[in-house]
Amino acid sequence: MKKVLFVCTGNTCRSVLAHHYANRLAADGKLKFYFSSAGLEASKDIPQPKAVADLLEKEGIKDFKHVPAPLTGKMIKANDLVLAMTAGHKAEIIRRYPRAAKKTQTLVEYAGFGHDDIADPYGRSDLFYFEVFKLIKTAVQAALEKLKKK
Repeated sequence: MKKVLFVCTGNTCRSVLAHHYANRLAADGKLKFYFSSAGLEASKDIPQPKAVADLLEKEGIKDFKHVPAPLTGKMIKANDLVLAMTAGHKAEIIRRYPRAAKKTQTLVEYAGFGHDDIADPYGRSDLFYFEVFKLIKTAVQAALEKLKKK
């Protein structure tokens, strides 16, 4: 079973959307992948934006519940691939966990879409969340196709 960890800043938006959408796609395709997510600065005190649950519900992910998880070395070690939402996140992961360098990329980079960052929608409009999720969905779909070939 391949294990993939999505990482962003607070583990409330981008990594959560990628994590739960990837789980749904893997389940639909009966793929043996395990997805999780964490944040570099995650705190249980930061509320989950309503837009995240709304977007996931539209994808068939109902009764969504998520508690932000701070990134740990144990998480890094337990996963085969670490996909960060930005180049800054990637650099910070590698700074904190140098042994993760070979298995850490940005989601967009791994998907083969270049080196762009996925913008942080936290505190922005629902439309902004929608646009960010659209990019995440496309990148996650491409990443899963790549993972299936390995």
